[in-house]
Amino acid sequence: MLIQSSLWQDFSRLSRQLKQGNIMPDDYHRLVSDYSCRCCQLATMLERQSSSLLQEWCLRYALFTLAEGAVNPQQTTAQRQACMDMLYMPLIALTRLYQRQPQGQAELAALHAKLKHCFACH
Repeated sequence: MLIQSSLWQDFSRLSRQLKQGNIMPDDYHRLVSDYSCRCCQLATMLERQSSSLLQEWCLRYALFTLAEGAVNPQQTTAQRQACMDMLYMPLIALTRLYQRQPQGQAELAALHAKLKHCFACH
């Protein structure tokens, strides 16, 4: 249980830091990397616990947090690119999750549409 709590706390803390955006540019790539890693660790733990709804929430939250960072005009080009470079991790995990679900194709199409909209609006 302590590991679960620690993963959730790390994920939450890193999410806040990423959304606040007041990280030194030199530390930003490390922050994005750590955030993506925690997301995957948390999603794996939730999969093992058969908590598919929480797993989906975690992955979607991370995906759209990274997408927001990738299009944020207040970030430097390198910071936006760091977010863009890590988008694949939650996106691939969500794709695999949806492929195992009966309505997965529809969920995946909706996810892609929302992600496309996120990038089109900026």
